[in-house]
Amino acid sequence: MIETNPLIALAAYLLAIVTSALLLRAVPKIARHLQHSGESRYASIDGLRGYLAFGVFVHHSIITWIFLRTGVIDFPPSNFYSMLGQGSVALFFMITGFLFWSRLLAQGRNHDWLAFGVSRVFRLYPLYLPLMLLVFVSIFHLQSWQLKEPGLEVLKQVLAWLTFDRPDINQYRHSGMLISNVTWTLAYEVFFYLALPLAGLVFIYRGNWLQVVLCLIGIYALYQIIGWEHSLKKHFLASFLGGIAAAYWIRRPALVAWSQSRLASIIAVLALVVAFTAFSRAFKTAPLFLLTLFFVIVASGNNLFGALKPRSIRWLGEISYSTYLLHGFVLWLMVQRLPLLLDIDAREASVYLPLVAVCTCLLILISSVTFLYIEQPGMAAGKKVVHWLRQRQKGGKRLPEKVAR
Repeated sequence: MIETNPLIALAAYLLAIVTSALLLRAVPKIARHLQHSGESRYASIDGLRGYLAFGVFVHHSIITWIFLRTGVIDFPPSNFYSMLGQGSVALFFMITGFLFWSRLLAQGRNHDWLAFGVSRVFRLYPLYLPLMLLVFVSIFHLQSWQLKEPGLEVLKQVLAWLTFDRPDINQYRHSGMLISNVTWTLAYEVFFYLALPLAGLVFIYRGNWLQVVLCLIGIYALYQIIGWEHSLKKHFLASFLGGIAAAYWIRRPALVAWSQSRLASIIAVLALVVAFTAFSRAFKTAPLFLLTLFFVIVASGNNLFGALKPRSIRWLGEISYSTYLLHGFVLWLMVQRLPLLLDIDAREASVYLPLVAVCTCLLILISSVTFLYIEQPGMAAGKKVVHWLRQRQKGGKRLPEKVAR
């Protein structure tokens, strides 16, 4: 059965890696980008991202297969395929917690909050907005451009999608399925970004007791306000703590040295295997502990016997946000809409598996294009906005000085 056979995932990963390797050979711009970016301080994490984002695609491929055959949207019956989605998301949350808490620990009160805030907006939205437009256009096209709800209601739906919620659009059922409902995780990311300065004031800057109390109240208020769908479940948020733990772990040279040993590599692999086979949900104490153990070892620079090191894997890591955000739409087009046009039955394994193979190649290709021509320019635009805001700040400071003279 497709939904329980791990060889399907292995074949998909191999195809993705081969596609990435071929792109590196065929497109000089990609090779130059990797050469220019070089080996980052957290090269192992860069490699890990590629496996995680593609793992979510495989997870949703299995969910879509079950949906096509049963009409039910549910987790796969296999622990492995269930954890390939949930475990990957938990590790993504750990990466976020680790990278930004590490930066906060290193920079302290010199942390550039303006650049942080602007960069997050220009990291999330340049790719998300075109995707959102594609979703709305696709749905209205399928409905022959008929407005089935009042214009104000549709406007509310647009605003909800802008905040990463996914209400049904214009009465089109399961609108979120067009993107595999992936944006729920972005609500948690946004919560972490907004709570970070408050948490920093409590745990790093250590203000007076009144500031601490106000910050804790602020964090709780954010917790209540940003729960668009999940009410920000505590056990989901707990995965960020694994990343924060890793930020402290790597500050201990003895722990880092041990984490780069062969024994640590074996322990990390075993922890991951147990987490992905013994549990069906990631956001519980035992699997989160195992995933945290795995992550602190990887964050310390362990490349897991070279599995996180190849250039093809690093490129999958570079395009991981595109892969994560776009895979649902590619999957929807290829396995739900295309079979209707070609009059083929995607509920047959002999049809579905080749379609997923084509999806895999297309996803890596499209994600590479969107990374180079949407994500990168978006990040560059964010830096320009920060520079512009800095210039305005300087201009605003000089003006009172002239008046005083």
